[in-house]
Amino acid sequence: MEDYPEELRTPPLALVSIVGCPELHPSISAALSSQQPPMNTLALPDFAKASILARSGKTRDPLAPPQAPAGILKKDWLLKHRTRVPAAVAALFRADHVSGDPAQWLQACSDLENLKSAIQGKSTKLVFVLVQSTSGDELSEDVMVALRKRAEIDSKYLIVLVEHDETEWNKSLDKLKNVFAELCSTFYKEEGRRIKARIEKRKLCFCRAEHPLLLQGKNLSLFFTVKIANYSRGRCRSARNEESLLFTISS
Repeated sequence: MEDYPEELRTPPLALVSIVGCPELHPSISAALSSQQPPMNTLALPDFAKASILARSGKTRDPLAPPQAPAGILKKDWLLKHRTRVPAAVAALFRADHVSGDPAQWLQACSDLENLKSAIQGKSTKLVFVLVQSTSGDELSEDVMVALRKRAEIDSKYLIVLVEHDETEWNKSLDKLKNVFAELCSTFYKEEGRRIKARIEKRKLCFCRAEHPLLLQGKNLSLFFTVKIANYSRGRCRSARNEESLLFTISS
């Protein structure tokens, strides 16, 4: 087993990303990795790095005949979903950067728009995290509403982290973990449905030109996303149940 890469030797875990306020990344990442089930974290120090979240890859000619794959899965497919395709991304902004100075507000809006653009067209969910030094640094309701409108999110996905109050910090960090868990479950279920729909389409349109390994690759992709969704919801299946699931989606 030691000869296999880590993504094949270890359980599939949900991936989330945090952007901005890099000084808080170690404590947030540690909290996410220590919970049950744990989450992997893609930490980006600033919003200039958000472009790596954008969809990449060559555009395939829809009229081109299918090519025989080199294996069941595309190269680095598992690694990509474990390290580069987050289910949810949290944008971290300090309270004093989104209030008072108009120039800072404009910069925050620009950073947020760039992040939204990077995940546009993907199923990745957005969370807005407002970092306050103390609980007394609360912003006005008008500012909070403006932030939600800019981020285009529901109020429950705007989370306030109070940095210098241990009780409030732990409470708000628990809320962030719960929101991430909910969004991860939704993301991987949606990915599973999308892959399953493609499998059914391939089965209906199956012909000699379609390479059978392509279909088996989609089956394995579905198995992977279902496993992560189960881990995100805290459901750990037995090995026998996992084998039964793999047999079902492969048939």
